[in-house]
Amino acid sequence: MKNKKTLLLLSLLFLTMILVIISCKKDGSAEANSALPPGKSELKIMMTDDPSVIFDSIFLDIQRVEVKVEDSTGRERWDTLTIRAGVYNILRFRNGLDTLLAVGYIPNGEVEKIRITLGTRNSVVLNGAIIPLTNIDKVITIDVHGDVDHLDPRHLRIWLDFDGHGSIRFHNGRWELKLKIGHFSHGKSGELEGEIRPSGALPATLMVIAGADTLRAIPDNDGEFKIRGIKTNTVTLIIKPSNGYKDSVINNIPIRHGDDTDLGKIVLHK
Repeated sequence: MKNKKTLLLLSLLFLTMILVIISCKKDGSAEANSALPPGKSELKIMMTDDPSVIFDSIFLDIQRVEVKVEDSTGRERWDTLTIRAGVYNILRFRNGLDTLLAVGYIPNGEVEKIRITLGTRNSVVLNGAIIPLTNIDKVITIDVHGDVDHLDPRHLRIWLDFDGHGSIRFHNGRWELKLKIGHFSHGKSGELEGEIRPSGALPATLMVIAGADTLRAIPDNDGEFKIRGIKTNTVTLIIKPSNGYKDSVINNIPIRHGDDTDLGKIVLHK
């Protein structure tokens, strides 16, 4: 009988602890949401890059980030987010690296568009030389149509993928910038990672063929790579190594949205 009472007391104590933990979690969530202005959600815009195999650096002068939202009544409006305006070297953000570009409070509703305004201090570094870029478009608008992550009902997040490789061309005797920007959310895209071996095959360039999209990566000094924002269910990976190692193609790689596909070590041969 004594053992039964002890067991009952332990069970009640354990149940009380669980209820306290759940209550704390709910209170913490409520506190986080109560800090938001009424009728508003917080949106974070992250920046990453589809790397260039040509340039040492790509510097973009980002001056303003705005977002267009359709609220529950169907009313549309543009809001300006908070950013650190200035020059960003976008080639720093690759192989899964990113940075917070903009954050702000927006009306509760659906995110429709994001608008980027560039300044005039755009340039590239090619073989150690700094080359200014001529802007073709000062303002770039990205159609989003609600493709954002809902961390909870009032905290949203999205990634902008700056295509440095495909945004710059040499035309009529000058280097021109016509910025191409994609977007993705974690929940509606997948990731692919792996490691190129041996180290003698580096540097290497990688291309992922995902339907009509081509995504690129350059493995780091250890051969590791990560490609994000894949929106198809299968992809083809094309590997172009150096130092006499043979190109390699891996077909029909399955991609799971909201998850990571790890190919492990990929061994190349001469």
